[in-house]
Amino acid sequence: MSEVQASGVQLPASGLRPLSSARLQKLRRTMTSRLDDLRLALAALSGHKLRSGLTLLGIVIGVFTVVAMMAMLNGLQKSIDKQMGALGANVFGIQRFPAVQFGPLSPEIEKRRKMTLLDVQRLREALPQARQVGGDMWEYGKTASTATATSPGAQVVGGTVEFFTNNNLPVVSGRPFSEAESLDAARVAVIGASVADALFPSVDPVGQKIRLGRMELEVIGTIERQGGLPMGDNPDATVAIPITLFMELYGTSRSVSISVMAPNAEGLKRVQDAAIAAFRRIRGLSAQEDNDFEVYSNDSMRETFDQLAGTVTAASLIMCAFSLLVGGIGVMNIMLVAVTERTREIGLRKALGARRLRVLMQFIIEAVLLAFFGGAIGVVLGYGAAFLGQFLNFPAQVPLWAVGVGLGVSCSVGLMAGIYPAWRASRLDPAVALRDE
Repeated sequence: MSEVQASGVQLPASGLRPLSSARLQKLRRTMTSRLDDLRLALAALSGHKLRSGLTLLGIVIGVFTVVAMMAMLNGLQKSIDKQMGALGANVFGIQRFPAVQFGPLSPEIEKRRKMTLLDVQRLREALPQARQVGGDMWEYGKTASTATATSPGAQVVGGTVEFFTNNNLPVVSGRPFSEAESLDAARVAVIGASVADALFPSVDPVGQKIRLGRMELEVIGTIERQGGLPMGDNPDATVAIPITLFMELYGTSRSVSISVMAPNAEGLKRVQDAAIAAFRRIRGLSAQEDNDFEVYSNDSMRETFDQLAGTVTAASLIMCAFSLLVGGIGVMNIMLVAVTERTREIGLRKALGARRLRVLMQFIIEAVLLAFFGGAIGVVLGYGAAFLGQFLNFPAQVPLWAVGVGLGVSCSVGLMAGIYPAWRASRLDPAVALRDE
């Protein structure tokens, strides 16, 4: 046992000095005063429910805008990240028109020549460093059916044998079509999960027959369930058939999209540059002519979305700022009205000994509380909009930081808007205030 322990002297456990009774009493009085101010603020706001509610509208709209827009962008981000899986990490695409387009196409883009299956074959020969080169063509809004069931809204894709691996759509049962079937227009199909659910809810789809237009096809495989997406293609609604059979069914007027797989993700840029040079030669473009095709990859799609998200975020923040400015003016106005209406109350409180700080805090708390209620209502409405999006197959999700920003900014607006009316109330002369009629 040490000498200190033997002497019976006890040292403070953490070195912190306990609060004195005077400091505890001061803290208790401060807390009691703030609670009294909070009760007075709630009583004042509840006494003018309609006026308070109308004052909140600007703040409600501003906070709702931020929360709802951030929920939408968060959902879009998740959707884009999921759609990035439509191409493998080492895959890029070449197509006639831009992968993402806002507004009408320019006349120069509309005049571009279509891409053909022969272009796919030529690029495959001109690009030996690529692991594989494939092509696909799409048709939307079709109906696949059996004798007893239908699957409307199917998206039919005609692809080469590379379609499934290049587009990261693994076949989980059965098999994909072969190279020979792809070139010989074989009457076979590989279907997505939602098509299989609709047409064959209780039996194995593999080996069954479906009708697509006027043709009867044999199901030889099913695609792994991907989950619905709020924008873009829905892999679960896919009916994949050989590309030559697609041309037989829907004609050859559509342009073929090309997908190229590099040996690895690190070599993607080198293969992409080589593919652009090779495809320019295939298309017969001179050195002075621009590309008459578009190249896209996961990174380029993500960059496009990030630009869109930045624009939408800036626009929503500007809208929020204006709404909160209007809301702040409304809060300041109602607080000035409150000071005018309660002049005698303020004078009586000061005559009974209330200090300027106490009166100041009373009205500041009232303004902050008013703005906080507006922010809370805006957050609830934002969550409601996100919940409604679930019914529209849009995975909107409210980020917690948007809730914090909405409530923090709304309370800050209330604080700034309440300072001048509170300062004005605290400076009222008790004798003058008590004579007020």
